[in-house]
Amino acid sequence: MFKQLHIRLTVFFTLVTSLIFLLLTGVCLHFAESSIRQSSYTSFLTRLNSVIVHLQEQDSISHQWLNQIQQGNVFRLYLYDNGIPLAYQDYHSSEEEEALVQEVAAYAKKTYNIDIFNPAYLHITSHTEFSFAPSSGQQYEVSVGIVPNTNGSLSFLVLSSRAEQNRHLTRLRCIVGTADLCAILALAVFAWRFTAHLLVPLSENQKKQMHFIASASHELRTPLSVLLSGLESIAKTRDPDKQAHFIHLMTTEGHRMQHLIDDMLLLANADSKTLPVSRKPQQPDELLLHVYEAFEPLAQQKNISFSLSLPEALLPDCLCDRERMIQVFSILTDNALCYTPAGGTITLSLLDRAHVFEFRFCDTGCGISDEQKSMIFERFYRADAAHSDKSHFGLGLCIAKELVTAQGGKIRVEDAPGGGSCFVVTLPHPQ
Repeated sequence: MFKQLHIRLTVFFTLVTSLIFLLLTGVCLHFAESSIRQSSYTSFLTRLNSVIVHLQEQDSISHQWLNQIQQGNVFRLYLYDNGIPLAYQDYHSSEEEEALVQEVAAYAKKTYNIDIFNPAYLHITSHTEFSFAPSSGQQYEVSVGIVPNTNGSLSFLVLSSRAEQNRHLTRLRCIVGTADLCAILALAVFAWRFTAHLLVPLSENQKKQMHFIASASHELRTPLSVLLSGLESIAKTRDPDKQAHFIHLMTTEGHRMQHLIDDMLLLANADSKTLPVSRKPQQPDELLLHVYEAFEPLAQQKNISFSLSLPEALLPDCLCDRERMIQVFSILTDNALCYTPAGGTITLSLLDRAHVFEFRFCDTGCGISDEQKSMIFERFYRADAAHSDKSHFGLGLCIAKELVTAQGGKIRVEDAPGGGSCFVVTLPHPQ
C-alpha cells in the first residue's frame, strides 16, 4: 500500500515541480534568446550605418576598407556603380555568392521595389532591411539601398549571416536542456527521498493502529470468553452457589471490559483533540494529599513504606482539571504499588520549581531500563511482559501522558536514587 503511494507521490511531485521548472526556464530562455537576437540585430545596424555613412562621405572606395568591412566573412558588402558591380567583387565573390546575390536582389526588387542593378536616381539615400532565408537554408540579415553621388548612384547589398547567432542559440538551448534534465533527475531523487520521509509517520501510525487494534482485541477476548463461558455454565447447572460464582466472575470481567473501553474512548478523544479538560485553580498539595490518603491503606496491606513530602511554604494555586490530575496521580501511584515488592518504599513529593510545579512519584521497585524509558508511554506497552495483573492493560501511562499534555504539562521517567524509578509530572504556574 505505502510502496504504491510512495511511487505515485514521487511521480506526482516530480511532474508538478518539473512542469513549473520547465515553464520558468522556458520563459527565461525566451527572453535570453530575444536579447541575443536583438543584440545581434543592433550590432548589424551599427555596422550598416557605419558603411552607409562611409559611402555617403567618400567619393572612392578602397580595397583596404572593403577587406576590413568584410573581415571574418560574416558581414558581406556588394557595391554597384550605376548598376555595374565593382571590379573588387569579381575577384572576391564565388559563383555561389553571385547566385545568392541574384536571389536576394530579385526578392528586394519584387517585395520592396528596389533594383540594385538598375537603380533609379534619388536625391537622398534610401535603404531597407529585412531577414532572408534563401533556398540553401542559411539565414541572413539583409540591407539593400541606393546612395546618390555626383556620378549617378551607388547601390549596395549587405548580407550578414545568422550562422554564429544560431550556433550561439543552439549552445544555449543545449545547456538549458541539459540543466533541465539534470534538475528533473535531481527533483525525482529529492521527491523519492522526501515522500519516503513524509510517509514514515503514516507508516508508523498504521503499525501503531494495527498493534492497538490487535492488543485491544486480545484484551477484550479474555473477558468475553469468561462471559460466554459463564453463561454456558449457568445454563448447565442448577446449583445456586455455582450460579452465584459464575455471576460474580461475569460481573468482574464485565467491569474489567468496561474499564478497558473507557480507556480506549479517552485515548480516541485525545487523538481527535476532543478530550474534555476543565482547568480551574487548585491547591497542588491538596491534590497529592488526596491521592496519598486514597492509596495509604493499600500500601499498608502490601507492607510497603508509603510517605508524602510537601513544601512547608504556602503554594500558589495550580491551574488544572482536578479530576484529571487525580486520575494521573492515581495511575502513577497504582503502578508504583504494583511494581514495588513488599518491604519497599514509595515516596510522593511536591516541589515548587521556577515557573512549574513538580510532582514526583518515586519507588524502590525493579526500575526501568533506558531502552524501555522511550516506550513505556506507548499504548498496551508493559515494561514487565511477564506481569500478569489483569487490572492493568498497558494503557495507564499512555493515558497519563495524554491527560498531562492536554493541560499544558509534561511527564517523564528517570531513575530513582538507590534504584527503582521516578515519574515526574510538571505543570506550569498560572500566568
